[in-house]
Amino acid sequence: MSKKKEEVKELSEVRDRPMKSIAKAITWRVIASCTTFLLTYYIFIDDPYATQKATGVASAEAVIKMILYFFHERAWNTVKWGKMRVYLRKYNIYRYKVLKRIKIS
Repeated sequence: MSKKKEEVKELSEVRDRPMKSIAKAITWRVIASCTTFLLTYYIFIDDPYATQKATGVASAEAVIKMILYFFHERAWNTVKWGKMRVYLRKYNIYRYKVLKRIKIS
């Protein structure tokens, strides 16, 4: 039996650096916290039915924050800061070696 020689491919891809993930997390938390504050402020001004209002806030918050997060992610995809090009040598679907990393900006 003869062994097949492993096919080696060299390719590059753009990845986000960890600092970009931290910045995204902070900006997202600010957006989410402001949304919750505003919803709660306007709904609980007078409070005879707190349980029903809290349920409304939870439902509205889930839907609104999912929509806002989508646009937040799309906005961050346009930002070049925090990205790097990574050159890889790919041996198979599970095994690769990073050859070099180059910051884009």
